[in-house]
Amino acid sequence: MNIKSVLKTSVAAAALVAVAAPAVVSPAEAGLNNGNKNSLVMSGQVSRALVYQNDGNNSDLFQVDGTDSRTRLRWIASGQMTESVTVGARIEMNTPTSQSTYTLGTAAADDTGNSTADNVWAIRHQEVTFTHKAAGKLSIGQGSVAGDGAANKSLGSFGPGYSFGSSGASTSFGNSNFANAGNNNITGVSVGSSTATYDGGRTDRIRYDTPKFGGLGLAASFDSAGISSAASYAGKFDSFQFALGGHFTGAAAGSTSIDSTLAGSISVLHDSGLSVSFSYSKENADNKVTSIEGKSWKVGLGYAANLTNLGVTGFNFVYANAKSTTSDGDQGKNWAIGVNQNIAAVGADLYMGYDRASYSDNTFVSYEDFSVIFAGTRLTF
Repeated sequence: MNIKSVLKTSVAAAALVAVAAPAVVSPAEAGLNNGNKNSLVMSGQVSRALVYQNDGNNSDLFQVDGTDSRTRLRWIASGQMTESVTVGARIEMNTPTSQSTYTLGTAAADDTGNSTADNVWAIRHQEVTFTHKAAGKLSIGQGSVAGDGAANKSLGSFGPGYSFGSSGASTSFGNSNFANAGNNNITGVSVGSSTATYDGGRTDRIRYDTPKFGGLGLAASFDSAGISSAASYAGKFDSFQFALGGHFTGAAAGSTSIDSTLAGSISVLHDSGLSVSFSYSKENADNKVTSIEGKSWKVGLGYAANLTNLGVTGFNFVYANAKSTTSDGDQGKNWAIGVNQNIAAVGADLYMGYDRASYSDNTFVSYEDFSVIFAGTRLTF
């Protein structure tokens, strides 16, 4: 065997393979090809949390998808239609999860807790948008109505575990109900609904947003339930940053008993990191004799600072008070305190907190207070 010939042949073969082999794209170079000039960005988040619930008699520990922010994926496409018009599309979905709903006790088994997997994809957003530089933005499809978020303006660093949001201080209550303090039985009164906020939501709608005028923006949307209108403002004066919002929604999402809902909120953040937020919302009934009119208000206090080199640390307190949410004249109270640590380098959050709710109505039933201890994490990408 001619060693020299073998070496020459091996080198030639290696060179041929090197030329013919496909290029390997590193993760930093990888992208999404969509077959046209539109750009496409994929992002999302994974949330996990531990939730310990106690209804005054029974308790249980749940490992769940997240308290105030679920695991989800989104795809956002955009392209330049003309010099002045940008076209976009958004698909955002909650993913199937191992434990998405959780309940402490049932009327049939007061001393047991259970959780349920969510085996389907749930659509959050599915819309096409047209944005004109001077004329504003038109959105068509599943997405937020004009009033969504108007009752929950907040400049505090609440994080993904609890928020100045739609269900009191957080959604850590799951599907659990209050317990009867007299006989320890589970009642039919939802803990989370006892301090509900009458804010907008997401549905199939046509929505128009005006351009911003000195921080002021207007919006209107139409769907099968009616018309929603909203106004918002964001700006800063000296050392204070402001965020305001308000909405009026007719037909109350298609209700046959509620004529409309309205809500408003304001949040102020000082350069020192201190923030305060306030919200008020209510329902207007068609027949004030036969229908109840719910109303609620809440206040949030916060402090955020760079206490470590990881990212912003936020401390927060929320108190919510609601009346006539389930029955005429009832009252629900809810307060929560927590801390959130952002880890900027990897787009993650670590949080923990305590949540407590109480309820009373016009019956002879006395309800146990409901308390929750929760801790979790969220990684965004």
